[in-house]
Amino acid sequence: MPSQTNWSTTTANDLLAVDDDFRRHRGDPEFFNGLEISEYHFSESGFDWHLIRFVNSANITGPMWLVPHDDENAAFDSMVAAIKTHGGVGIAVNSGTGSVRMQSGYGRCGVNPRKQVMCDPNRNFDSNSPKFTSAIMDQYHSGQPIIAFHTNSTGFAGDGNGGRGEIRMVDKIAFRRGELVPRSGGLFAVNPDEEMANFDTLALIAYLQKDRRPSDFATECGRQLSNAGIHFWHERVAESDGSMSNYLALNRPEISYLNIESRAETDLAIAAKRHSYILNAYLERCFSRDKPTPQP
Repeated sequence: MPSQTNWSTTTANDLLAVDDDFRRHRGDPEFFNGLEISEYHFSESGFDWHLIRFVNSANITGPMWLVPHDDENAAFDSMVAAIKTHGGVGIAVNSGTGSVRMQSGYGRCGVNPRKQVMCDPNRNFDSNSPKFTSAIMDQYHSGQPIIAFHTNSTGFAGDGNGGRGEIRMVDKIAFRRGELVPRSGGLFAVNPDEEMANFDTLALIAYLQKDRRPSDFATECGRQLSNAGIHFWHERVAESDGSMSNYLALNRPEISYLNIESRAETDLAIAAKRHSYILNAYLERCFSRDKPTPQP
């Protein structure tokens, strides 16, 4: 049962004034139906945090879902849909009323020892941020996966096309030479549909560099998702960058974690549809009690 400590029950109407995701759905009163909503305000290391929790009251023991970036609106919509369909608990970070990505303040953010005026919530998972990290990790149900939703800007800086995305399936150096090969640890999708073919849409699972290779589960899952027409990346972790994927690989490797990235779109439904496709493929082909689903 997720911890109730410090969480205050609230409603979608109560959050209209402080969170733009709720304002976007003001005209759809059924959007949050079936979900218990609560919030948690706290301060840590010079930053004031506002977490919003969603619980499927009919099926609380499903996966834990995470949307750390407030400006990734399709990810928020995908999380709500996933909780309603698959159960479990979801956490969204509200970093401000204007759908901003970074939390403003002044202090230490996660693994970065220097004080700064902005903190990326997905770089704040660390022992140096125990309130933030535990507030989210306390919602985890043993035996379930943690699944994070993100949207990803097009391309990458220096790609010659004005790109600025942070995660990209192609090897950047080779791409600048005119070669199209997957980044280290990456698997290109096999015969992807047109909507899934872009290199900014992918799934990833992290593993520790010291282990030399991904787990058998991650290896098989990557193969299955690639064969399902999804770009896949085995993220190698040597030391934490403060992200959820890195934190879990280093501290909770027994937890199955999946990061789902969809290229950002003006039409949020397009990006959310990609999230759903990857999620359904993962649940069907990979996850079953922390083991690969047996294949016929």
